[in-house]
Amino acid sequence: MKKFLFVFFALFLFFPLTTFAQEKKQAVYFYATWCSHCQKVDSFLKKNGFYEKYDIKKFNFDERENKILLKNVLDGKMITDGGIPAVVIDEEIFIGDVPIVDNFEKKMEASSGTALQYVEKFGGGKQDKVKEISKPKKDEPGENNKGVALPLLLGAAFSDAFNPCAFAVLILLVGTVLNSHGKRRALWAGLLFSLAIFISYFLMGLGLYRAITIFNIPKYFSLVVGVIAILVGLANLKDAFWYGKLFVMEVPLSWRPKMKSILKHATSPFGAFTSGLLVSLFLLPCSSGPYIVIVGLLAEKVNVAIATTQLALYNLIFILPMLVITFGMYFFNFQMAELEKMRRSNLKVLHAVVGTIMILMGLYLIQGWL
Repeated sequence: MKKFLFVFFALFLFFPLTTFAQEKKQAVYFYATWCSHCQKVDSFLKKNGFYEKYDIKKFNFDERENKILLKNVLDGKMITDGGIPAVVIDEEIFIGDVPIVDNFEKKMEASSGTALQYVEKFGGGKQDKVKEISKPKKDEPGENNKGVALPLLLGAAFSDAFNPCAFAVLILLVGTVLNSHGKRRALWAGLLFSLAIFISYFLMGLGLYRAITIFNIPKYFSLVVGVIAILVGLANLKDAFWYGKLFVMEVPLSWRPKMKSILKHATSPFGAFTSGLLVSLFLLPCSSGPYIVIVGLLAEKVNVAIATTQLALYNLIFILPMLVITFGMYFFNFQMAELEKMRRSNLKVLHAVVGTIMILMGLYLIQGWL
């Protein structure tokens, strides 16, 4: 009886100790905090207690080393269209929230826990060194809460603000109202027109941001955005040297009569506000390039709160010259005809400035991939 009790207590103590002594099975998880599909996977892992049950190694896709590492892993599996979220279990990879949720528990229970060893084989030396990101605390801000670099944001916003289209539209509106109803009404017309442009572009930016995040950006999106920036820059430089050839980076010629008709009928402050909302659509061909670049970067790097703040700052800078012209007309008697003459005489210079800024932005964005 004593022997039986001894064996029983020995087993009772031994099995829990060996259970706790066993290492947790490992999985490797590539994610980004801006990725809506990753957020679904993260909620699934937390809800089911898998972070505690398994040793899930998290790799932040926003880190360049991890981006290269995932590419190497996917290349090893001959996968050409993969992205995040991605989970590696042993030597098997699951991409997308639905495949991960459907297969995770079953595959983990049957795994040998060699995922990290498998992934590390694709490190590829010092340049591609694996950089593991530990799970952040709830109140600890992540790296992608910093937003788009301020010089990049300001460069895009100022290049957009000084594009010839916006100048031409505001000068035409303020000049029309000024000649018909005097300075006071022209002041309100200019301010409300600027406000309408701000609201319209801000909402369009938020809409594009949400669309990009919902549909889960490809991993090379920053490279694509950089190429777009360079193409927009080259198109503006074309207008600086060969203005009017093939196309112009301004409101298309066929749209201009309709736009002028809208502006000439905007003789009241309310009409100016309404026309601002409508004319913002006409301005898209010549002013959307820098904006798309910034919105794309915001969607790739940061959360909604930071994106909203930076979009507001961008659009405030975008309408700044409009406000200067409006207040200049009211307080300093700026002549709209003279401003329009100056705009026309410096049209190529403005295109050259915008083009140069956009090319520099594009080179900055793609240099990390070269």
